[in-house]
Amino acid sequence: MSFIVITTMNELNEIKDEKGLLLKLFETDHLNVPERSNLPNGIIRKSVVQKLIENHLKNHGWFPGKKQMPAGDAGGEYYQLEFQEDGKAILHHNFEYSYLKFKHKSVRYDSIDDLIQSYLVEKQKEGLDGLKIDWKS
Repeated sequence: MSFIVITTMNELNEIKDEKGLLLKLFETDHLNVPERSNLPNGIIRKSVVQKLIENHLKNHGWFPGKKQMPAGDAGGEYYQLEFQEDGKAILHHNFEYSYLKFKHKSVRYDSIDDLIQSYLVEKQKEGLDGLKIDWKS
């Protein structure tokens, strides 16, 4: 016996608000087509994502996520931001240096704004699932 399941977009609990979409994009590196259509003009507005990341860092200390990702081989490749209570702003990068071998490096920044700017530049270089950042909005 086999079943066919038919769902509608509403049943998939599609994210429609811009901040929720941006959070999903930076956590998963992906948005589906209906989600992309809910971004204003199909772009990432720098001012909105800047504030979203800053608020998340101040509330949780890490972005994306709420805790530090594993470093080295256990973590795979990623960028993650850390903001400590004493104001230290750190960009963590776990990167592949050989086939399936990963190293971790951290870079400190003078401000949370500089940290987020560097992160967004690196994420745009990676592709952001084909989306572009509008640096002026």
